Amino acid sequence: MNNLFIKFIGSNFGNPRGIVGLITTKIMNIMNQKLYKTILENINLEQNNTLLDIGFGNGYLIKKLLKKNVEIEIYGIEISNDMVKKVAQKNKHYVKAGKLKLLLENIEETPFENNTFDKIVTINTIYFWNNYEKCFSQIKRILKTNGKFYNVIYTKEFLDKIIYTKYGFKKNGVEEIKSLTEKNGMKIVETIEVEKDKSYCIISEKK
Repeated sequence: MNNLFIKFIGSNFGNPRGIVGLITTKIMNIMNQKLYKTILENINLEQNNTLLDIGFGNGYLIKKLLKKNVEIEIYGIEISNDMVKKVAQKNKHYVKAGKLKLLLENIEETPFENNTFDKIVTINTIYFWNNYEKCFSQIKRILKTNGKFYNVIYTKEFLDKIIYTKYGFKKNGVEEIKSLTEKNGMKIVETIEVEKDKSYCIISEKK
């Protein structure tokens, strides 16, 4: 397979755009079913919680969260303008009602106010963060005290088996990511092994 094409596919996982972006996000939906299920089973949403989804892609998780029988407010940030427009159109009822707010934004430079969110979720975005320290610092800043961050990842060993992850993916071991989380002021409260030696949900808390 042509290296330029592989590189293009890899970049679309980090920043989905155009027709290829629609395809890659669909692939992610299929691949990530067990990851979504883990989030939905462990997030413990409470009435009037405010939640942020970092890198929401085609909005699959947002759609599932909005269907939960609990009154919540969801924000989503994406670096892909195509995805922001697509998800806003698909969920225009929730956007109009003020239950869903979608922004073209990078977590590294987010302008959200301090202590905004009860829960922050991200699935498979850490590979594309340029500056871990800035990103974790922002997450801690915008979380409320005792707020939780759900960081869902594939292992480095699993990603190494996929050809397109040679381009644009920063791969870290689970223990390394946990160490980065604690180094930047968050307390690890639980690490869930979603699939053995393949995927994990690292849950941390702002103290």
